[in-house]
Amino acid sequence: MGRSHGRLTLALCAATLGLTMQLSPALAQVEPYRQHMENGIKLFQDRNYRAAVVEFEAAYKEKPKASPLFNIALAEKALFNYPRAIAALERALAEHRDTMDEGDEKTARSAIEEMRALLAHLTIELSPQTATLIIDGEEQPPSSSGTRVVELGPGVHRIGARAEGHASAEESVTVASGERDKKVKLALVPDRAPATPAPQPFTPPLPPPPKPVPLSLPPQGYYVIGAASLLWPLSHPRAFPAPEANSGGAGSIRVGYRVNTPAAFDVMLQYANIATGSDDPAYPNASYTLGSTRLGLNVRLMTPGQTWRFVGSIGGGLTYDSVKFDSIKTPAGDICNGLCQKAAGVNAFVFSEVGVELDLGGVLLGFSLDSYFQSSRGISYKNSDQDDATLYSAVLLQLGGSLHAGYAFW
Repeated sequence: MGRSHGRLTLALCAATLGLTMQLSPALAQVEPYRQHMENGIKLFQDRNYRAAVVEFEAAYKEKPKASPLFNIALAEKALFNYPRAIAALERALAEHRDTMDEGDEKTARSAIEEMRALLAHLTIELSPQTATLIIDGEEQPPSSSGTRVVELGPGVHRIGARAEGHASAEESVTVASGERDKKVKLALVPDRAPATPAPQPFTPPLPPPPKPVPLSLPPQGYYVIGAASLLWPLSHPRAFPAPEANSGGAGSIRVGYRVNTPAAFDVMLQYANIATGSDDPAYPNASYTLGSTRLGLNVRLMTPGQTWRFVGSIGGGLTYDSVKFDSIKTPAGDICNGLCQKAAGVNAFVFSEVGVELDLGGVLLGFSLDSYFQSSRGISYKNSDQDDATLYSAVLLQLGGSLHAGYAFW
């Protein structure tokens, strides 16, 4: 497709495969599906459509999915074999529609409707009824009926028949799109003398192949995104009085893979640091600092926009939290009555984001609203009795916003 997030043209399908080979050459050498798909695309670009069909059929045999059937339809259409192109698309819709997004399905149905409008119905009467029907040099499946109705694309076609003990017969027929009442009768004569080969009818040269119908493959590929965030804590150490409404910063990097139009998976590494002071007038400089190092796995969801898209993520993982306090003691006493001690520990967290993203030829820019929910039971210290004492009494909640920048390889 062009750089579009809902559609891939066949020409760029080769570039996509090339990129996948570059990212993982060892996998490409041992996976027959990818090799057949790459060879089929090269043959298609060389206009060797019949050979391209063979390669796409081999790819489908390795991995039955919609993509090889789409490419078979492209090659058959380039050969003006509209019935076979329609059959390939109908098979994709019948057997693999659950793997296709709405844009793929709409494109396939539109292509079927376009090609059906070009078909003509030809009624062929054979005598004897058991004769083998041959259309454009290709044998047709046997039938118990001597009258058959076949669908053909517009143009000149060679209709022939043969049967044991009979002389073969052939006739050239010209049909136009939409014809329904054209008939051909082939009555084979029993052999009585060596048959003289029938002269081959003149077949006009084929016109230049049409441009392929832009059937699309779902976008796939790696991406990397960096983010700078501003976070506000909504939970504080239980013994720390009158905390101010302070905010802190965070930086993160995410590396992932887009598996289809709406879904991707990525790994996130983030460090956040939030310093919060106290409004207690007796301790004007009292503060604490919470540092968090998070490692998590996310599911990223995207709308199929070409330039602008809505994005959202949900995921979770583990975080290492460290809390330290400053200026909490004066000659008059301790702001926390001895309950604010340096503490650290490992906790679980859940992450979610909702935002928008701009795609400029692979350069990703975006903004999102973020939230972090995490346990606080792991943030503890040793009290005077050498027992573990937890610093927080509730789930930690942080809200904020992020600016994103990255690059996509799909």
